[in-house]
Amino acid sequence: MAKNKKTNPETTSSKLETVLGYGFIACVGLTVISVLVILFAAFSGGAWTPVGLGLVPMLALPLGFIFLIVLLVLSTKRKNLNKQPNE
Repeated sequence: MAKNKKTNPETTSSKLETVLGYGFIACVGLTVISVLVILFAAFSGGAWTPVGLGLVPMLALPLGFIFLIVLLVLSTKRKNLNKQPNE
């Protein structure tokens, strides 16, 4: 038997919220790892320096912040829609 698949806006919204949440976690995690690698390279005597790795925190952290803001706006909007009585 085939199941009736209807497009539910709540499902689409929750999928988008899930993607944004994972994107935020990935950006912050990548930033932390790259900062630790940069610090390790600096404290190891400067024998090797990762070229271009300093750009990763400068790009990933603002991107993660944007993901977080969009996630908060979407979840607030969804909660406000659920509070309103159906007319």
